[in-house]
Amino acid sequence: MNIGDYHSLNDKNIQQYKEKAVHGSSLQPFAKYHTSISEMLPFYPIHWHEEMEIIKVQSGKGWFCVDGAGYEASAGDILILRPFVMHSINRLDDNDMELDAIVFNLRLLETGEADLCTLKYFAPLLNDKHSVPVVVHTTDSWYSPFDQSMTSILTCDADKEGAELDIKANLYRVFFHLYNNRLMNVAPGIAEDKQQYTVRRALEFIRAEYMNEITIEKIAKHCGYSEFYMMKLFKQYTGESCINYINNYRLTVAGRQLRDTDDDVATVAYAVGFNNVSYFNRQFKRQYGMTPKEFRKQLL
Repeated sequence: MNIGDYHSLNDKNIQQYKEKAVHGSSLQPFAKYHTSISEMLPFYPIHWHEEMEIIKVQSGKGWFCVDGAGYEASAGDILILRPFVMHSINRLDDNDMELDAIVFNLRLLETGEADLCTLKYFAPLLNDKHSVPVVVHTTDSWYSPFDQSMTSILTCDADKEGAELDIKANLYRVFFHLYNNRLMNVAPGIAEDKQQYTVRRALEFIRAEYMNEITIEKIAKHCGYSEFYMMKLFKQYTGESCINYINNYRLTVAGRQLRDTDDDVATVAYAVGFNNVSYFNRQFKRQYGMTPKEFRKQLL
């Protein structure tokens, strides 16, 4: 049995709402990314995916929301995110931040169907039995080996002979240090896991319907809970209200459309779900510190 078979969700339909990005290829389910968090892109909305993600803050500092908990990370710090965890990246005050990330499917580390090592160390991460430390700070005694492995992966030449082996070797080292330093923890209980699952449904409902009218009533009905409980749960796990998240997500999409298309401001506003252009302009300036026209002009 492959380790990918171990994770199952209570509602198979949740799969249609997860992040749609494909990280790497079927042969090499691994990808590297560089992201800048600045005035032009002040946050990356809460999302989730079935792959693990390891992020290194290369410069600056920022705030990360991970399953409802907030973490501040500065240059050099490394964040380790297990599969299916909800997370967002946010600008902290006026600080810009440069990030490098690796996203990989745990099946990358499989060596065979009867691999007892795989079942012992990786399956618990997929079936939510184990959790990992979210932030490894530069001041932690175990930081150095993590940083060495992360740096080796980020600087690896993907075109060189044996690059896949180099990547795998360093990923194995990451997990070795996690277990060797006794950093693996028992994951949240069933009740908390169900709450996280519910918030994931709400988030992905918003991602699928942001261009249409969205109300708390619709979100609560979709998730099978009362409006009051849904609002409380959403705030608990994301750190912001449903309404704020909807507006911020729409503004993020609007920023991308202003960057990637020649559509006028009104067209963009209506396309992302705002029915009032003046209100859209005010919200956009609040989020980005400039009007949509100024934003596009600065990009050009």
